Amino acid sequence: MDKEITLKGKLIITGKIETETGLHIGGTAETLKIGGSDNPVIRDKNGRVFIPGSSLKGKIRSLLEVKDGKYKITDKGEAQPCNCGETDCHICMLFGPHKSEKIKEPSRAIVRDAYLKLDEDKNYHEYLEIKPENVIDRVKGTAQHPRFIERVVKGSKFEYEVIFNIYDKENDKKLIKKFIEGMKLLEDDYLGGSGSRGYGKIKFKELKA
Repeated sequence: MDKEITLKGKLIITGKIETETGLHIGGTAETLKIGGSDNPVIRDKNGRVFIPGSSLKGKIRSLLEVKDGKYKITDKGEAQPCNCGETDCHICMLFGPHKSEKIKEPSRAIVRDAYLKLDEDKNYHEYLEIKPENVIDRVKGTAQHPRFIERVVKGSKFEYEVIFNIYDKENDKKLIKKFIEGMKLLEDDYLGGSGSRGYGKIKFKELKA
């Protein structure tokens, strides 16, 4: 018997992401400037710094998959997102299965790009820093292979928005709680690159629904 799926409404969560350490989500260096960064942060075509919704959504999804045993390692040692597509799987219901042919219901979560919020008297350059890194020669004890990473500075704020499509009130309430659980897991992990070296600690603040 076919199942009828009707949109009952939308829950919109907004707030701010505050960086508690430097944050690096990599972009593309179109030109290499003298004294510039080897690895700049991502910007849109107008030069605005942002956190891609795909980065935020993907990190929350992966943390929930690991926590709940949905993270699969193939015989080749490759990590695969959950692809079961089952209606009792909160990962597939929230984010969608890994492959489109497994979709049985529309996914619930829409995660927008989060743009850096500027103070009135500041510009983008005041929210960015260049962090030098290198490799230490284990024998000589000297630095080698220097590289320069661009980061968003500690204390910066991004405005985010997450939209949940509601198709089943009672079940979808549980999915929303599961997503918020993923947000809490992310606060104890890291966003972007080089997290094991201290980058990417964030805090969700001023949450409104």
